[in-house]
Amino acid sequence: MICSNCGFVSANDFSRCPQCGTEPGSPWHCRNCGEQIDAESYLYCANCGAINEEKAVNEGIVCDNHVDNRAIGFCVVCGKAVCAECAENFGSKILCDDPEHRQYLQKWKVIRTFDFEYEAAILYANLEQQGIETQVFTKMNPDSAEAPVRPTIVEILVRDNKLGDAKDILRTLGLWEEDEEEEF
Repeated sequence: MICSNCGFVSANDFSRCPQCGTEPGSPWHCRNCGEQIDAESYLYCANCGAINEEKAVNEGIVCDNHVDNRAIGFCVVCGKAVCAECAENFGSKILCDDPEHRQYLQKWKVIRTFDFEYEAAILYANLEQQGIETQVFTKMNPDSAEAPVRPTIVEILVRDNKLGDAKDILRTLGLWEEDEEEEF
C-alpha cells in the first residue's frame, strides 16, 4: 500500500499512514506543489512538472540533455524531460534550460489548452483578430505511452495584462464558460 500524501510504501494495508496519518483513499497530491492529481495516470504533475519518481524509474524516463541522468520532471512550458542538473525552478514550477521560458511564466498566462493544433489555431486567429497578442506553445504530452511519437499539448497564452480582455472576447464568441474562471 502507498500513502497518497507522503508516498510511504508498506507491504501491509493500513487504516492510517504510519508516517503522516493520512487515511487510504484520500486524494493524491503532488509532493512538489500540493496540486491534487489522478493517482492512476500520474506520471507528472501538470501544474508544476514534477515527476512521479516510481513511474519514472519503471518507464526509464531520462533527461533529454543528459541521457545517463534520471529525469526529475518535465518543463511546464515545452514538456522537455529534465534532470536535477539542468532543471530550473521557478517557484514550484520546473523549467528546462531555455531562458525564455522564465519570461513566459512571468508575463504570459495560459488561457486554454488543446489536444490538437487546429483547435488552437482557431482560438489564436480569433484573439489576434481582436488585437490580443497571443502565443502558442506546443509540447510533447509526457503522459502518453505512444513513444517515440507522443501526442502534443497545445497551449494558448496571452499577456498577463490582457487576460481579462481575452476572456471577454471568448465570452462574446461563446468560447468561454463561467466555470472556467476558477482555473486562471
